[in-house]
Amino acid sequence: MAKRKMTTSRRQQIHEATAAKRKKLGLRLNDLPMDILESFLSRLPIKDAVRTKALSCLWKHTSLCHKNLLFSSRTMMSQRSYTAYGTKSITAEEFVTRVNAVLQQHRGGGVEKFEVYFELENEYAEQIESWINFVISSRTKQLILDFSPTRSIKAPYSFPFRLFDATNGSHLQFLEVCSVSLKPPADFKGLVNLKRLHLVVVDITDEHIHLLLSNCNVLEFLGIYDCDNLTRLRTCHPSNQLKHLVVKKCYYLKEIELNYGLTTLEYGGELIPLSSPGKLLLTNICIDVRDICGAIEYLFTNLPSTLPHLKVLTLKCHEFERYILPDNPLKFIYLRHMRLELIFHGLWEKKTDALDFACLLEAAPLLENLELHMWMNCVHLRYRKNHGVLRSLPPCTHTNLKLVNITGFYGQKDQLELVLHILRNSVSLEVMRIDPKPYIAVGQPMMQPYEEFYFVDGSKVAMKYIRKADHRNIVNVLEVSRKDVENVSARRLIDPI
Repeated sequence: MAKRKMTTSRRQQIHEATAAKRKKLGLRLNDLPMDILESFLSRLPIKDAVRTKALSCLWKHTSLCHKNLLFSSRTMMSQRSYTAYGTKSITAEEFVTRVNAVLQQHRGGGVEKFEVYFELENEYAEQIESWINFVISSRTKQLILDFSPTRSIKAPYSFPFRLFDATNGSHLQFLEVCSVSLKPPADFKGLVNLKRLHLVVVDITDEHIHLLLSNCNVLEFLGIYDCDNLTRLRTCHPSNQLKHLVVKKCYYLKEIELNYGLTTLEYGGELIPLSSPGKLLLTNICIDVRDICGAIEYLFTNLPSTLPHLKVLTLKCHEFERYILPDNPLKFIYLRHMRLELIFHGLWEKKTDALDFACLLEAAPLLENLELHMWMNCVHLRYRKNHGVLRSLPPCTHTNLKLVNITGFYGQKDQLELVLHILRNSVSLEVMRIDPKPYIAVGQPMMQPYEEFYFVDGSKVAMKYIRKADHRNIVNVLEVSRKDVENVSARRLIDPI
C-alpha cells in the first residue's frame, strides 16, 4: 500500500500539539533552575557563554562561574574582527572592554586560574589592577599576565605589589609575568604561599629579585628567562624551600649562588661560575652553554665539586680543542644518567678526540644510562683499515651501565674506538643503540652539503666493526643505505616535519 503524503495542515497540527505538550510539561529552557543554567554556561568557552546569555532576556541575570578564565585575542575575538586579508585583529581598547564585560558578569570566587595573553603597556594600569583585584577577591591560585609585545614597549606595566599583603596574596600559588616591571617595595611581605614563579622578559634588578625571593619562603620552582638587568642571582636564604631553578638567556648574568636545598638546575647562557655555601643536594643538572669549548673540560674544572648527590647530568657543548685530563679527576659517585650533546668542529683539521670520553666510565662508576648525541661538523673520513690500527685503552670494567644510546655516529676512527671501548668494558650492558643521524643538528644554522651520505658511512662502519664485536647480541644499529638518502636532504632525514 502506498503511503499518503502529509498535508501542510496536518504538519501544522502536529507542531501545535507538540508545542502544547511541551508547554504542559514545562520543558522550556528558561524554566530551569538558575544554578543549572549557570552550570551549563560554565561548560562553554567564555566567548560562547557571553553570546548564549544574549539569547534570552531572562538569561542576562545569570552569572558566569568559570573556574579557568583565559583572555587572549582569540578568546575575545568576534567574527567581525577579521580584516580584509582574512587575518584577525583587535585593538587594546576593544580587548580591555571585553575583558571588563566578562568580569562584570562573573560571579567571582572559585576561579582557579586567571590568564591574560595580550600586548598591553602601563597605559592600561588602572584596568589591569582591577583585574588583579578580581583575582585577589576570587582567591585565585594561578595568575598569568603575558603582555609580550610584537614591538618594543615604551613603558612596561608595573606590577602592583601594593595590592598584595600577607592576607590578600595568601591564596596565590603560581605566578607568571611576561614583559612587566617588577620593583617590590622594601617592606613587601606578600605572596607568602607562592610555590611557582616564572619571570619572562621582566624589568627586575639584583636587589629587587633578592627582596622578592626572601619573602617567598615556600617557593619551590623559579624560572627566569631573558632578563637583561640581572647580573647576580642569589637563591640562598635560610628559610628558602627552592627545589627547582631554571635560568635561560640572561646574558648579563655573571654569577649564580645556589640554594643548599636545590635539587634541579637548568641553565642556558654564557659560561658563569656556579657557587654555593656548602655541599648541594642537586640530583639533576642540565647545562647548555654555547661558549664551552669542551665537555670534558667543563665537567672536571667548571662544574661545582660539591655535588655528591648528582644522579642525572645533561651537558650541551661545542668541541673545538682537545683537553688533557687532570691527574686526579672528579668522581661522580651517584651519577646514574648522563646525556651529552656534543658538536665537534674543525673546518680543515679536527683537533678533538672522541675516545677521550672513555674516561666517563671511570668517573661515574654507578652510571646506568649513557647518551652520546654527536654531530661531526668537520672534515669527515669513514674508517678504513689503511687509516691505522684501532687504538685500545687499558681495561676499565664497568658493572652498572645497562643502556647506551649513540646518535650522530658517522663512522670516524675515534668514534669507532670509543664505542668499542664502551661495548667491551660494560659487562652488564643490556642494549646499545647506534643511529648515524645527528638529531642535535636540528636547529643548527647549516649542515654540510651531501652530509646525508655520512649517515650511510656510519651505518656501514657500525655493521662491519661493532656488530662483529658484539658477542652478546645487544647492539641495535639503524641501517641507512645509499638508496635511503638519494634525493633527500640531511635535514629532512633528521626532521621530516
